[in-house]
Amino acid sequence: MKFSLYVAPVFATVGLVSGVPFKRDVDPALVPEFGVTAGVNPTGTGDCDGIANPAGNVIKIPCSCPPDRASFLQSLNANVNAGKVVNNPSVSVTFPTDDSKDSQLARLQTAIVTLQNLNGPGKGCPAASTTFLVQQKVVQDGTVVSTPAASSTLTPRSSGIDTSLVPGFGVSPGVNPTGTGDCDGTTNAAGQVVKIPCSCPPDRNISSRLHAKYKYYCTNVAAGFVVNNPSVKVSFPEDNSKDSQLARLQTAIVTLQNLNGPGKGCPAASTTFLAQQKAIQDGTAAPAPAASSAAAPAPTSVSSPVPTTSGVNVALVPEFGHAAGLNPTGTGDCDGITNDAGQVIKVPCSCPPNRDTFIASLNANVAAGHVVNNPSVQLTFPADESNASKAARINAALVTLQNLNGPGVGCPAASTTFLAQLKAVQG
Repeated sequence: MKFSLYVAPVFATVGLVSGVPFKRDVDPALVPEFGVTAGVNPTGTGDCDGIANPAGNVIKIPCSCPPDRASFLQSLNANVNAGKVVNNPSVSVTFPTDDSKDSQLARLQTAIVTLQNLNGPGKGCPAASTTFLVQQKVVQDGTVVSTPAASSTLTPRSSGIDTSLVPGFGVSPGVNPTGTGDCDGTTNAAGQVVKIPCSCPPDRNISSRLHAKYKYYCTNVAAGFVVNNPSVKVSFPEDNSKDSQLARLQTAIVTLQNLNGPGKGCPAASTTFLAQQKAIQDGTAAPAPAASSAAAPAPTSVSSPVPTTSGVNVALVPEFGHAAGLNPTGTGDCDGITNDAGQVIKVPCSCPPNRDTFIASLNANVAAGHVVNNPSVQLTFPADESNASKAARINAALVTLQNLNGPGVGCPAASTTFLAQLKAVQG
């Protein structure tokens, strides 16, 4: 009798536990991105810029909106698990995970009502603090771009755009700051360095307004217009025609210029976009990479060409042959190469530059046929193995190095072994 009284509660407890519904957080990859940054252009009265309406007017929103992403996801999870908005129980929500149009719209609606009721019934952030409504319209109109299935024969994409076709900036932010918020941009036709905000160009991922990080993040390309300036239409064709290359560059330019609102972004001079545009118009640009195709055969031997970056075969770009930051003196100088007299030449400790930054500048210069930051300096980058072509490539690398940040403003040859390589080729 005692035994049965003891066992029964145990089974009763197990039954109760097994009967509790299991709750699971939503997949954050399916949660729509805000598409707007909080705190842009504060007025001093608590208002900041939200999205632009169809008339092109920026809608003012609380500067605290959109909310912290983690807080938003926490509220969204609570609502989805409850099947309703916890702070406004009369509003039901669902969060289906399939790819149908209805499910995408349901997820967006759940995100919207979660946003609008974050702190109580109707007390939250307005929809204008996100691109949710634009994303909703894109899904409803059937223009949303779905993510391609994973395949070893496809170049990875972000919401349908082949990222290898997105133009490189060709300029780094924060070069030669003046102390007033301005830094060096590109050099104009008169040989003068154009001053730009030191925060420009933006972080490459932030410029994903051009393409989405997640499947349902509405983008300029998916919308067919600049979300922050709806009167500006965009397209992103993927073929290699001159018109398509120019269309992609134009889309990149207007995305850049309207990052934070109509006409509020980074100037074109914070990139080499205009130089790239001119090179294509003049017919001097290197061929753009073709959009990936499942039918494209994979290389079958080691003798196949090395993949190129914006037309330049990176395997043909001379190596620096020297590392930056060696034996710093404390005054900004470090060891460069050793001259013929056996003396170590001092060079700026930041030289040679980051390899990726250097190659981006080299690509822009080769595409333009001259040094973008010093247009009077011509260059070529032939790909054959003759000594003359090798010398031309080394010279292109050398003048790119010396004019990285403006006419004659860059890294000295002594921060590399380029001159020694040139001498060896010339014999």
